[in-house]
Amino acid sequence: MKTKKIHLIIFGTCSILFLIQCNSGTSEVMRSERLVDIGTHNLRVVLSELKSDYTIVLEAGGGKYSDAYKMIQDSLAEVSGVSVISYDRSGFGQSELGPSKFDGLAEVNALKKCLEIIGHDEKYILVGHSYGGLLVQLFTAKYPELVSGLVLIDPMNVNFVDTFGLDNLNAVTPYFESPEEDWQKAANRMVDFFPETIKIIRGVDLPDQIPVVLLTSGIQPIPGNLWRECHEEMVKKSENHKLIIAEGNNHDIPEENPYLVMNTILDLVRKLNE
Repeated sequence: MKTKKIHLIIFGTCSILFLIQCNSGTSEVMRSERLVDIGTHNLRVVLSELKSDYTIVLEAGGGKYSDAYKMIQDSLAEVSGVSVISYDRSGFGQSELGPSKFDGLAEVNALKKCLEIIGHDEKYILVGHSYGGLLVQLFTAKYPELVSGLVLIDPMNVNFVDTFGLDNLNAVTPYFESPEEDWQKAANRMVDFFPETIKIIRGVDLPDQIPVVLLTSGIQPIPGNLWRECHEEMVKKSENHKLIIAEGNNHDIPEENPYLVMNTILDLVRKLNE
């Protein structure tokens, strides 16, 4: 186990050094924040921009928003030479709540429209944690031609929901009886429309041709090995897909181990540039 961790650290360091060499002389990163009107409501977007072929899009976990990636966003852009975008999903952070009917596909389409409006409309490297990991799977299923690579961070997935059971999952998911704040309403809406989101993506595998790296927590959020087994099942069908165990980390990998997340993304960028 110790050897595995050491190799991961060395591997990540090599990725950073490789990309620093490849991107020496890269234009300075332009950081900005803005509210983007997508027609139904405004989404807050955080941009670390420079001229690049790809766009890295950071999708936070359920109930979280762009701040989940604040420790790595600018550094990731500088080292990779790729524009990086994070945002607050509808109702969270500084984004407006939006429509009352808003399932996972509506979330995906809101993000797609937002990215198009700000001038980033293809060649996405999608990074998603937990529920955000489910959303980027759905985005890829609906718009595979726009996606160049995926990093899934301890992602929610259909296999787990179907095996563990939706009722059991709801029993451990917070729900607000009298929501007053937008984020509480958004959290309840996410739970209410979760079955529909699962229905939309059920039976859809990750595309074989798209490179996928799945980071799974070393300390699983559910007792037993079901969580890990479902992640292993997700990546076993293609040589382009691989699993990395975040040894010693719980479910909140982006906040517990942001540099593991950063190094994993950097390695995928390196692979795409080979």
